[in-house]
Amino acid sequence: MDNKLKYEMLADGESVVSSSMGIIPMHKGFAFSEDSIKSALKSSKYFKLVSFDKQEDDRDTYYAEIEYCGTSYEVKLFVEPVKNIGLNDFSFANQIDENDLKTAQEQSAFLSTSLFFGDNILESFHLQLKIMDAIVPEASLVLDFMSYRLLSAKWLKMTAKSDIPPSPDYLFSLHGVYSEDKGTKQYWFHTHGLLRCRSIELEILGVTAGPEQMNDLINMVVKKFIKDPSRESEKFQIGYDGLGLHLAWLRWEEALKDLPDDVLGGMKDREGNVHTEPAGVLFAVEDNILVSPEIFVKTLADNPIFYISNEETQRMSDLARERFPIFKSMFEKTNKVAPPKPKSFLSRIFGKDNTEAQPSQEPWDYIVKLGLTVDDATTETEKEHLWFRVSDLQENLITCELLNQPYWIAALSAGSIGTYPMDLLTDWVIYSPQGGSYSPDSAYRLGTM
Repeated sequence: MDNKLKYEMLADGESVVSSSMGIIPMHKGFAFSEDSIKSALKSSKYFKLVSFDKQEDDRDTYYAEIEYCGTSYEVKLFVEPVKNIGLNDFSFANQIDENDLKTAQEQSAFLSTSLFFGDNILESFHLQLKIMDAIVPEASLVLDFMSYRLLSAKWLKMTAKSDIPPSPDYLFSLHGVYSEDKGTKQYWFHTHGLLRCRSIELEILGVTAGPEQMNDLINMVVKKFIKDPSRESEKFQIGYDGLGLHLAWLRWEEALKDLPDDVLGGMKDREGNVHTEPAGVLFAVEDNILVSPEIFVKTLADNPIFYISNEETQRMSDLARERFPIFKSMFEKTNKVAPPKPKSFLSRIFGKDNTEAQPSQEPWDYIVKLGLTVDDATTETEKEHLWFRVSDLQENLITCELLNQPYWIAALSAGSIGTYPMDLLTDWVIYSPQGGSYSPDSAYRLGTM
């Protein structure tokens, strides 16, 4: 299938590749038999096994039809040697225990799973995780061959037993490649994993200014494309800073025609690798002209509003509430005195840190995101989502201090203190004195599940 056909299929909302993931057992000698796999799938309370067949003349490949949330999926399952995969070629999607990684490398075989996502991308991804957990309930490691990342088996266990899908962040990886010439760095940002989501991969080429902001920008565009991908050359709005932040994309084959031959991410960087697959290069739209997204660097540094779908907002809220008992438990255990204000709150929210929680006499920091109705709202969904630092928790009430300046709520400003109902919660994060951060998605690291 050539790229022209793939672009056409993606434009029509069709799948062009299946999602391929694997799971490695914790214990040596784990039996990947036909009976054990079939029994595990049949026994799951999360989905229904409709049929199960073994491929002819192959003792290690199976096909299962599974019904989940009203959708039928054809799932391919096959057993492979662990030695066939190079774990060093993968990055980490979340924190993985060093002993689990070592255990995974010592196993002889792992289970590989493959399925085409349905219309609900996150739901389909969640099913694939549930299938792996059902067959290998005690795992050491999860492999995502689409995003080239490793996932914690402890995270899988927590996620598989939830009714709420994980963050879309787990569907893709974002790579930032750079070169340096005469002291000037040039960056090429590109994703892996979106093709299974019925979307093109996304790229930004030739970045020399604001790499952190460009990284944030492409991350937000991904969230939109997973739910609602835009067509080629179609202008779309991703955020607001007083004016709309408008973007459009061109397939890489077309975009390279108007870019310098030596641009990082050019043809010479694509020959013979995965970067020849369908991908869209992002441009800013200014006066109906396509220009580099770097024109948004200052805007993005000034904390603009990014648009998030109502469905994603609801998912985040549901997950935050489901795991809020963990937040509350940690607050009661560790919040002995008022925590100092962080020097840069926003950098902590969007930064990455893998420090594990350790007992400490120093104060912890507890942050919640609340969705508050904007001024002159005409519907219940017109909310501005703001970050607050928690000072007290009582029953279903949260007393907290506003950390960022609202755009559309005149009665509030940074530093405002109030008490709000739990119903407004849409996200939370905990910061340890050692610099570690814990969100609803990474709560497994606190060891309280």
